[in-house]
Amino acid sequence: MVTHYHEIPIRLFQDRPELAVELLVKTAGTSIPAYASAVPESEALTNCDPIELNCDNVAVFRDGFGKPVYAVITEIQRSEDDNKPYSWPMYLTNLRARLRCQVQLLVICTNEITAKWARQPIKIGPPEFVLRPEVLGPGDLLRLAADYDPREAVELLILVAATYDRGPETESVAHDLGRRLNELSEAERRKYAGWAFHLLSTPACEILEDHMSLTYQEYRESYAGQLEIKGERRGQIGALLKVLEARGINVSESARTRIESVSDEEELDRWFARSVTVDRVEEIFD
Repeated sequence: MVTHYHEIPIRLFQDRPELAVELLVKTAGTSIPAYASAVPESEALTNCDPIELNCDNVAVFRDGFGKPVYAVITEIQRSEDDNKPYSWPMYLTNLRARLRCQVQLLVICTNEITAKWARQPIKIGPPEFVLRPEVLGPGDLLRLAADYDPREAVELLILVAATYDRGPETESVAHDLGRRLNELSEAERRKYAGWAFHLLSTPACEILEDHMSLTYQEYRESYAGQLEIKGERRGQIGALLKVLEARGINVSESARTRIESVSDEEELDRWFARSVTVDRVEEIFD
């Protein structure tokens, strides 16, 4: 199940693609070719084969003529996954073939056990054909945040908050976030605070509110908060329609219109719960 703890870290890299190479340069001393622009790329890495490949995030760095010179695939990893040692090399080779440039893999792990697992070399076959992902765990992110400017530190602290699953550790993160957020512009402060409120525990949210002139409720009532809520609602509506489609249930035009125009979150939750058991689409509205 996709959660805020997976989606918000991805949003950070989508929002500012340069974050991926900054982490690689800072932690691994990676040499990055000169580039003029950094843009998000499609996360779909499928080639003509029927195997579907989708990573979490892709950032492409292009020179002044628009030619790709470097790319970074970022994965948010919350636990060990036996499939990743096989899919990660395919991500890299498929994207390298598409862009014709060097490609790096950056793995952000939400706990140190997973980070230790992800750091294991992946032997492809020939003796020197070994993939060694660049891996960052919560401890690495906290150490880096101390040396970054306010905006970059906020990005890293939000990544750390996503690793703690609303645990008590988020309270210390909230103190650091509050101090750093107040050094940003109003627009940036509202954006990052909104993401943080989704990830922090209730006591940590209260700590963050003490540092700011914005409460979680005020955020949800703000323009930025409404955009966030609408985005979540669109995602759940899409998931509901996919469940009905997967179960072979015909969705009439009128039913689709009613589903797509729903604004009540509780009603949408009820419809989603019913979608896995009903025999006709009309039954979800009963």
